Amino acid sequence: MNVRLIFVAVAFGTLCGSVVAQSDSDFSIIHRRISDIYSENSGGVFRLMAAHTTYDEKGELQNTQRSGTGCFISREGHILANADVVLNSDRTWFHYKGVNYSSELIGVEPSSGLALLKANNLPENFTFFLLEANQALPEVGSMAVMISCAWEFAPSPSLTMVAGAETSFAQRKFVTTHLRINKVILAGEAGAPLIDLNGRFLGIQIAATPPNVSAGFVLPARAILRIRDDLLFAGKFISGWIGIEIGVRSTIRDGRQIYLTGIMPDSPSQNGGLKTNDVLVRIGDFPIQTISDVTNAMFFARAGQFLDVQVFRDGVLQDFTVKVVEPPEDQSNSSEPAEVTNPAEEPASGLGSEENDEEKPS
Repeated sequence: MNVRLIFVAVAFGTLCGSVVAQSDSDFSIIHRRISDIYSENSGGVFRLMAAHTTYDEKGELQNTQRSGTGCFISREGHILANADVVLNSDRTWFHYKGVNYSSELIGVEPSSGLALLKANNLPENFTFFLLEANQALPEVGSMAVMISCAWEFAPSPSLTMVAGAETSFAQRKFVTTHLRINKVILAGEAGAPLIDLNGRFLGIQIAATPPNVSAGFVLPARAILRIRDDLLFAGKFISGWIGIEIGVRSTIRDGRQIYLTGIMPDSPSQNGGLKTNDVLVRIGDFPIQTISDVTNAMFFARAGQFLDVQVFRDGVLQDFTVKVVEPPEDQSNSSEPAEVTNPAEEPASGLGSEENDEEKPS
C-alpha cells in the first residue's frame, strides 16, 4: 500500500510539474507577444491636446486644455481621436517623443464619438495603423492590447479582453455595435487604439463606464472606416435612409420577427416595392434577427448605393432593391421599438399592441 501511495504521489508531482512548466511557457509567449505589439505600434500613438475657450458662471473668459490619446492611420499623417477631446476646440496639437506638432481638425462625428485630424508637420520614422475594409468583429473572449497615454505618461500598453459586443449602455444608444472591454478607462485614454494579439487594429476607445463597472467601449475598425471616408471627402458623416418604420414581435410559431410597421410616402422603400408587414430577413450583407441588425445595416449603407433587401411576405421569400438616400431634414430618431410578445398567437392586426408597440424609422 505504501509503495502504491508513493508511486501515486510521484506521478501527481510529475504531472503538476508538467502543467506548471507548460503554464510558464504560455505566459512567456504572451509576454513576448505583448512586448512585440507595443514595440511595433507605439510609434503611432501619442498624446493629443486641444485648447478650448469657455466662459465661467460670471461670464469671464476661461482658457482650458483637454488631452487624450491619438493615433496615426495614414502615411500622410491622418489622426484618429475621441471627439470629446477636440469638439469645439480653438486649436489642436500632439506631443510626440518630447516634441509638440500642430494639427488641423478635419471633422467630428459626435454621435459616434470619432474625430479625424491631420498633422501639419510630421515626425520622422513614425508608424501608423491600417484600417481593413469589411473587418469582422473579434470573438468575445479575445485578448487585446490597448496602447494609451494615460494621465501624463508616455504611450504604455495594457492587456485587456473583448468582453462583449454592445449596441447601448445605460441611456446611451450607440450608432453601431461597439466592442466592450473589461478595463477601467483612465484619464487621457480617450481615443486609445486597441490591437489584437495578431497585431490587427480593432478600433479606438470611445466611451467608458464608471470605475466600479470596469468597462470601456471601442468603436470598431469597420465603423471607423465608414465614418473616416465621409469626414475626409464630405466633411461630415452622411447616414443612409430608406424610409421604413420597424417593429419586433415574437410568437411560438414564428419566433422573433423584425417587420415593417410603416413605409414613408414617396420613400426609397415605397418606390422599391416594400410593404407594411413585410418581415425583414436580410438588408445588404446583414442578416436581420434583432433591431440592432437593422441599425448596423443602415449605419453602413451609403447614400447613393443600391441595397438588396430580402423579406418574407405572406410566407414567400422575396427580394427587392432599394436606393439609399440621405435622410430628410425633418426626420427625427425615435426610441427603439418595444418587443410584442404573444406566445399563443400573433395579434390579429399583425401590428402588435397599439398601447405598447413603438416604431423606429430607418
